[in-house]
Amino acid sequence: MTMTEFHTQSEVSVAKVDETLGLVFGFAVVCKVDGKDYYDSQNDHIPEDAMLKAASEFMENSRVAKDMHQGDQIGNVVFAFPLTGDVAKALGIVTKQTGLLIGMKPGPAILEKYKSGEYTGFSIGGRRVEDQEVEF
Repeated sequence: MTMTEFHTQSEVSVAKVDETLGLVFGFAVVCKVDGKDYYDSQNDHIPEDAMLKAASEFMENSRVAKDMHQGDQIGNVVFAFPLTGDVAKALGIVTKQTGLLIGMKPGPAILEKYKSGEYTGFSIGGRRVEDQEVEF
């Protein structure tokens, strides 16, 4: 396979800001788009099974929201739903995109940045513990 056979995109956009509850919703992790592996701006791909394992550990032990991957905690991830192809199929959900859907509750200053459109993606407090190189 060539890299042109994979979907790439520079950023994942926030789907909804709920001002009343102070929540921001969208994909924190994208695994596939239109059935093709998704590669982020660093050319990283997170397979659905790896996302599911990491999301389980994240929600159980951390749930930390950060400000653009920097500094201390600025909020919490209060909702998470791992939307894999298998989960979508089992629930009768038709989707072009799979990955980890979240609802994040940032502090007021960060919420304003989402409301204004300055922030369009998520930064959650996690760390990569293992890389795996895959040959094509």
